[in-house]
Amino acid sequence: MTLTIVPNSVATDSDYFPTLSLAERDRRWANVRAFLSEQGIDALVIFGQGRNANDSYLTNEESHATVLFTPTEEPLMLVGDVPINRYDGAGARYERWTDSWLHGNPIANLTAVLKERSLDAATIGVVGLTSRAVGQWNGVIPFRTWTNVLGALPKVTWVDVADAFETLTQFKSAEEQEMIRKAAAIGEAACAAYVEATRVGVRESVVTAAAINAIVAGGGWMRAPFILERAGSHRFGWGQPEWFGMGGAPYVLEAGDSIASEIFAYYGGFESQQQIDVVLGQPDRLLRELEDVCLESYHAGIAALRPGMRFAELAEIMDEPLKRSKTWNTGPMVQTVSGVLYNSATRIDPSVDPALAHLPTLPSGVALDGDFEIGEGVAFAFEPNALRDGKRVCIGGTVMLTSRGIEELNTIPNRLVVVDA
Repeated sequence: MTLTIVPNSVATDSDYFPTLSLAERDRRWANVRAFLSEQGIDALVIFGQGRNANDSYLTNEESHATVLFTPTEEPLMLVGDVPINRYDGAGARYERWTDSWLHGNPIANLTAVLKERSLDAATIGVVGLTSRAVGQWNGVIPFRTWTNVLGALPKVTWVDVADAFETLTQFKSAEEQEMIRKAAAIGEAACAAYVEATRVGVRESVVTAAAINAIVAGGGWMRAPFILERAGSHRFGWGQPEWFGMGGAPYVLEAGDSIASEIFAYYGGFESQQQIDVVLGQPDRLLRELEDVCLESYHAGIAALRPGMRFAELAEIMDEPLKRSKTWNTGPMVQTVSGVLYNSATRIDPSVDPALAHLPTLPSGVALDGDFEIGEGVAFAFEPNALRDGKRVCIGGTVMLTSRGIEELNTIPNRLVVVDA
């Protein structure tokens, strides 16, 4: 099967700000009602804490509420305080999906409502005990909160449905796909600002700030970990720079350095990712070799991506150039974005790298995390990365599989960017 490669249709329109309609609300609610039946549960309770804010799938608001959803009623938002932002002039600009909310102690209110609706001995699904979000595998519900739930509702049979629910949300509708296109367009602008700010004598913090400023200025936002960044001529670690949490002077860029970031550009709660990697001056032979590995992986993934294939198949295809090249990786070569996270393997065979010989132990490998059948409406971060001898290259952006074909939503980060030293 050959699919058309489609560019981002909203990338050049900075005054375009799509929203989700009430028709999209009704589509989601209908899908979740079908989900209740499929799972054999009488109701669903979503704890909206954490990175993914799963409550927003039913409410279209990032209020981090506890949400009760049943087969017949609107979702009920349980919030700590009165949501007064709904009622001033600024809040009135936005169409709300539901006016059903209660303020006060969410667990006390949940208990009271379940008793009122004769659901205090029902079988209820819960989202929040576990998650596929990075760092949230053990869930987002505080121990004391869950203890209080169990104590207040001893006859309820609770069923952890987080994995199935999060997977449901990753197959995006036409409206949701448009939101992701906008998120990726904002990420593209962030990449452009990042490249423009990268110069000899500039602190790494200034480059990082340029990307963040472009995201917010473009009508986007960020969620944890906000942005990853590393700079210098010798780097094989990955994550947030030390000055984020430890203080100290951010590094001043020099000729021959490279600076790279994983950008998390959100729009309306929808995530895109961009892996921008910039080198100051002409790249040396090793950087170009690492870039070639990444490019081969990226294009192999684009060529293979199709509906009906397994995520594990796509991951294997994108891992293969790395395995042949005597390089290793510090992040997945591909993952899903804007919802549930499935990740390809990480730290594949670091023993090939002489630069790690001085470490007391080598970084342990992380296997493929989960599998599913790919279909239309799934968005990915294509983020191939390759390391050796204290050098790292990571490229790629957001790729989406739609009825139009394979949409490559980013351009700038899809290869190593070179600026004058």
